[in-house]
Amino acid sequence: MMMHRTVRHALLAGLLVLTACTAAAAEPAGSSDPLVGYWRAPAGDDSGRSSIVELFVRDGHLFGRIVRTEAADGSVLHPVCERCSEPLKGQPMQGMEFVRDLRKDGDAWVDGRVVDLRPGWTQGLTGICELRLVDGDHAELLGYRGLRAFGETSTWTREPAPAPSASAE
Repeated sequence: MMMHRTVRHALLAGLLVLTACTAAAAEPAGSSDPLVGYWRAPAGDDSGRSSIVELFVRDGHLFGRIVRTEAADGSVLHPVCERCSEPLKGQPMQGMEFVRDLRKDGDAWVDGRVVDLRPGWTQGLTGICELRLVDGDHAELLGYRGLRAFGETSTWTREPAPAPSASAE
């Protein structure tokens, strides 16, 4: 009788460990990273435009896609990447993964790729990027081509998750 109880306890403990391991494996790597979520990224010019960007982890790397682009007055814009090279040329920016393949390095994500989506002669150029959390509500994206010292930094502000209808616009 005592042996059956011990075996039952061991089986129950094994089942609990297996359940915990399965749950941990099912959760995407990095989903608890403070950069994962939604951010408002300014356009980087004087237009007042900004984009809502979703940062997410896939296969252990950080990616970012545009959820929505807004004018200064909050109206939704539908820009396309006119100067991008194929396959992004002429594609809508909404849904576009413009930040790709950053790898975790301490408190930052580094060695990724970013596509410059600002209008003008640099649109479509790809550079190296880094993303780091400044504080709970601000992150900095550093993008550069060649020397890191000559890169540009953009400060992003945390945003609540958009309503489902807002991302479908």
